[in-house]
Amino acid sequence: MSRKAGTISEETKTRLLQAATEEFAEYGYEKSSLRRICKNAEVTTGALYFFFQDKEDLFQSVIAPVTEPILQMMESHYEKERECNWKELGDAGGEEEDIRASFAILDICYGNKKVTDIILSSRNLPVVTAFFDRMIEIMDMQTVHLLKLADENSISVQNKYAIHWFSHLQIDAMLNVISHGLGEEEAKEQLKIAIRFLRGGFQTFAESGQ
Repeated sequence: MSRKAGTISEETKTRLLQAATEEFAEYGYEKSSLRRICKNAEVTTGALYFFFQDKEDLFQSVIAPVTEPILQMMESHYEKERECNWKELGDAGGEEEDIRASFAILDICYGNKKVTDIILSSRNLPVVTAFFDRMIEIMDMQTVHLLKLADENSISVQNKYAIHWFSHLQIDAMLNVISHGLGEEEAKEQLKIAIRFLRGGFQTFAESGQ
C-alpha cells in the first residue's frame, strides 16, 4: 500500500522532534548531540537539516508547543481585559478572568512537563531569553494600559521601572509554582493565592498615583 505524498517527511520530522526532546531533557542544550538525535530518530543528518537550520532552530521547534500557546493565551487574555473598564477589572469577574488565564497557562506547562522542564533549565539560551523577554514586553504594555484606565494622568503610568518590575513579579510567581514539583491542583491553589496578592498590590499602586 503506497503512502500519500509528504507522509514520510512529516513522520520523519515528528521522530526528530521526539528524539530531540528526549535528548535535550537528558543532556541539556550544550551537551546534546545532533548525531545522537538522528541515530535515535533513525534518520540521516541530511534529513535533520532538511527541516531545521541548526541545533538552535531544532531546539526552538522542541519548545514551541509550550512557548507559542502561552504567548497566544496572554494575548487573548489581555484582549478581554481591554474590553473592560477599571471598575470591571477590579471586581470578582476581573479576578476570575485572571485566574482562568493563569490556569490555562499552567495547563499548558503541566501538559507538556518535559518541554517545560527543558525551558526552565535553559534560561540563559538566547531563544529562551527571547521568549521571556516577549512575555515581559506584552505584560509591560498591558500594565501601562491598565494604569491609564485607573488614571490617565497618574505618574504611575510613567514609572517604567515599577511597571517592568511588576511584569517580572507575575512571571516569577508562575515559575515559582511550576518549579516546586507540586501536583497540578495544588499548583493552581498556590497560584490563586499569588494572583490575589498581586492584584491587591497592583490596585493599590494604580490608585495611589505614585
